[in-house]
Amino acid sequence: MRRGKSSFLLLAAAALCLAQTESQITSDEVRRVARHVSCQCGSCSEDANCMMSSGQCGFCKPARTKIFKMQQAGMSDKDITDDFMREYGPKIYRADPSALGWMVPYGTLMIGVLVVIWFVRRYYHPAAAPAQAAAAGAAAGDDALGKYKDQIEQDLAHLD
Repeated sequence: MRRGKSSFLLLAAAALCLAQTESQITSDEVRRVARHVSCQCGSCSEDANCMMSSGQCGFCKPARTKIFKMQQAGMSDKDITDDFMREYGPKIYRADPSALGWMVPYGTLMIGVLVVIWFVRRYYHPAAAPAQAAAAGAAAGDDALGKYKDQIEQDLAHLD
């Protein structure tokens, strides 16, 4: 009887030593690879690092466990993602964002600022200073009212 208990305890201890823990399947190494695998649960559009239902996602937790086991077997990140692509198809792969993905928001912001500057310069005319306005009005008035000034001078001459 004693020997049976010892064997059972030894077998249970070995199983516990070989089993992965939650911290192992959420380690940085596993998360690095899981970032390139899309979640297939149908409820979200995240990668395999999603924590839907407190990390108990029907796809992600088994996928992270599979990734951990493959890493323990010595497979590279590319081999692991290739294995997922063979099993689920190419739609499961999530590539890293490209440089264009980072430049689009900033480029759009810069174009918007340039449009605002162009609009302001085109349609904003500050009010001229009063002296400048009077001089401009007098110059414009001289041309338009020149013939009337001569008539006024003649009429004033007849009044005396």
